[in-house]
Amino acid sequence: MMKILQVSHSFLPFNFAGVEVYTYNLSKELSKKHKVYLFYRINDLQAKEYAIFHSNLNGLEYYAINNTFRKYESFESTYRNRNVDEKFSYILEVIKPDVVHIQHLLYLSVSIIEEIKRKKIPIIFTLHDYWPICPQGQLLKNDYVICENDNCSECIDCVLHQLSIRKNVFKYYYIIKSILPDFLLRFIMNNYFSLIKNLSLDEKVLLKKIEERKRYINEVLSTVDIFVSPSKFLKDKFVRVGIPQDKIIVNKFGFNLNEFKNFKKVPSEKIRFAFIGSILPAKGIHILIEAFNKIKDESLELKIYGNFSSYKGFLRDYFKYIKKIVRNKNIKFMGGFDNRYILDIFKEIDILVLPSIWPENSPLVIQEAFATKTPVIASNIGGIPELIDDRVNGLLFKAGDSDALYTIIELIKNNTSILDELRKNISLPKDIKTNALEIENLYKSLLNNES
Repeated sequence: MMKILQVSHSFLPFNFAGVEVYTYNLSKELSKKHKVYLFYRINDLQAKEYAIFHSNLNGLEYYAINNTFRKYESFESTYRNRNVDEKFSYILEVIKPDVVHIQHLLYLSVSIIEEIKRKKIPIIFTLHDYWPICPQGQLLKNDYVICENDNCSECIDCVLHQLSIRKNVFKYYYIIKSILPDFLLRFIMNNYFSLIKNLSLDEKVLLKKIEERKRYINEVLSTVDIFVSPSKFLKDKFVRVGIPQDKIIVNKFGFNLNEFKNFKKVPSEKIRFAFIGSILPAKGIHILIEAFNKIKDESLELKIYGNFSSYKGFLRDYFKYIKKIVRNKNIKFMGGFDNRYILDIFKEIDILVLPSIWPENSPLVIQEAFATKTPVIASNIGGIPELIDDRVNGLLFKAGDSDALYTIIELIKNNTSILDELRKNISLPKDIKTNALEIENLYKSLLNNES
């Protein structure tokens, strides 16, 4: 039996996004044979900063660290946090894990890898997005254009909100936020960002900070034993920035397929389209709404499931923006959802639409759709084409092209038999049992190499 420590930026029941759901399913499956611990971040303004909460969730022992950013003093704090390192080092001493599996380090600290290596513990790191090489995490600039620049020269405007961090700035932010209306808060923040940029008279100073982040993270990542990438696309991205190709294994996510047994759709006279996920600019929901606004047929409806995720800069008004541009009364915002009840959503939809404008890795929601034999329309971007074979088990369109998406929706409206053909060709995703065995064998191989 191994002692395994899983590390994530968040976890259930606080968040039910892809990383959190996958980490839970993998941990539960591994816990059938091994002792699995979790370390993750929570955001509780009522609790002491960096306090550790130790408890149990459905048989999984966890240590949650409270990080609300109140003690951040610089841009460096966003990726190299000595307070987090210190707490994590203590937990390593308590648990004494045989292997550490990092899922995500956002809001934690990249330098915990140094703490792990000091104790000569093997590390496996699953790549979920681009955060180690892009402070934004999604390689998406403020103007919704994908960033292809590897040398950070265009990063200042995108990362200005992080470069503007100074001692106590979050402390005052939370105070002001609690007493001022949103428009005044936004006015103060915008002026603060401008002041910081103007005070840093030489943009080289700001650029140097971004380049230092890149240099430091690359240096630390070089000590990781093995990386897992759920898509070849993401692997190629990280190889391009310096991770040796033979250190990255492509391995698709696993799913608890037992939950999908006996699944049946609720019949409807309408053709039901749906978006399921976080409401973020990168998800391209505005593209979907623009396309659906052109639909005149009352038999088609679009349901948007998801919570608005807070975003920086002018993109913070994204949720207001997408609600404002709705022209079709058959577009409905359904609010947030608990992923434990995702099947209840899939029972009442016919087509999932994923109109992402960022190069997604390997979206779990597409594979959840496949587990329910739900056809998917998605952008031909990132790792998505590795899951969807166009016109075979799904439909692809050019990312950001609402006209192309509208054409596909019209095609389905005029010939619904296409959906039946797509369903026939949908294969079930990998079972979590298979995936857990694959990951377990990776752990064992690392431990054998250590001995």
